[in-house]
Amino acid sequence: MTDKELLKKLKKNKSSGLSAVIDLYSGLLYKIAAGIILPLGTKEDVEECVSDSFLAFYGEIDKIDLEKASIKAYLAVITKRRAIDFYRRLKRASELISDEAAESIPSAAEDFTLTEERKSAVFSALSKLEEPDKTIVIRRFYLGETAAETGRVLGMSEGAVQKRLERSKSKLKAELGGVFYG
Repeated sequence: MTDKELLKKLKKNKSSGLSAVIDLYSGLLYKIAAGIILPLGTKEDVEECVSDSFLAFYGEIDKIDLEKASIKAYLAVITKRRAIDFYRRLKRASELISDEAAESIPSAAEDFTLTEERKSAVFSALSKLEEPDKTIVIRRFYLGETAAETGRVLGMSEGAVQKRLERSKSKLKAELGGVFYG
């Protein structure tokens, strides 16, 4: 399918046209995003970036000029820019709270009588989380921030923060189960 045919399909029926674009270019966009994000981020971060790129492209359909660039080029540029922004947010988030800083933050958990073994286990489990999940957990449970506040700081939606928090809590529960419950 040529770019003209694809653009015509996009303008006629956006959902089926976008499905065709996703089928054609998702591998390329994943490769572009992964090359930028993966040194610091996760597979889920790359997938989120690619989804955001397709969404941004979807919003720009009426502005596409095939005389200036191909659809592939538009998508590549959008993805590269989004991935760079995503990487910067991840880097900023990881710099906000390093492992050493996380250990020195006073915590609501310290109100409970945690033994040294349990404290050590908690920090060990936290250190196994990848960014920005580690930062999200620390900001929520140690600093008491809401998902919306954390999302603003990290440049993420409130829903994305909540979803990452749910996943992180499951990972921490699995990691700490024996320390606290057995």
